[in-house]
Amino acid sequence: MDHNAIVEEIIRRVAQKISEAEEGCAGSAACGGQPGLLVLTQDHGTNCHAVLESEALKARYRTDCALMHHYEVDLDDYEAVVLFDLSCAAMAALANGACDSAYTRLASKAILSGKTVYVPTEEVELYQYKETAPAAYYNMMQKNLDLLVASGVVLCSQASLEQVILGSELPAPEPAAAPAAAEIPAARSEAKAVRIDKRVLTEKDLIEANMSGATQVHIGEKTIVTALAKDAAKDRGMTIVRDQD
Repeated sequence: MDHNAIVEEIIRRVAQKISEAEEGCAGSAACGGQPGLLVLTQDHGTNCHAVLESEALKARYRTDCALMHHYEVDLDDYEAVVLFDLSCAAMAALANGACDSAYTRLASKAILSGKTVYVPTEEVELYQYKETAPAAYYNMMQKNLDLLVASGVVLCSQASLEQVILGSELPAPEPAAAPAAAEIPAARSEAKAVRIDKRVLTEKDLIEANMSGATQVHIGEKTIVTALAKDAAKDRGMTIVRDQD
């Protein structure tokens, strides 16, 4: 093979490698394509298919299903995760770091990697037992969900999921009301107070304070308390104390 032929062969092979690399990057946010939105579920259902087939979401994201890949996916290719089938067992596994399935291991990795994780409230099994579960047991399970929310998991209704993901609507999860506090047999013997100096007091602030053992939160005179924060305080038997003149 003469010199020119060798050069042409090298150029051809380089061009082929570049083409293969570009094809491998197609759709990846890191390569300039659409960011990925991963659906993570334990079983196929109509709700998860609605996310995968949403034209509005597909206009912004490259939607994909982890189950279709047997959970063998690279989370670096995805910007956010939508978590379906959040059973009580899976929720407890995630909250306690004892992930023993491909589903919970991938969900845990998404949280640890700082991905935005969305969970439709209809997919939270715990909520099915609001009216029947003993208060103490329900509240214990609720703390697992509280920890996930405090870690950045976003709860919202299935109806508002698309708008929340696209950023056109703020999350407005159904209140996870536990049985009335009066039904709980054991009350804390003494209140633990914390102060939160923020312009707006949110549900997440109350959950994090409660997880640290606080039952009383002191705030500034002009602090705005969101409706969800008020619900969180009521559900957990917490008191919000506002500064006086």
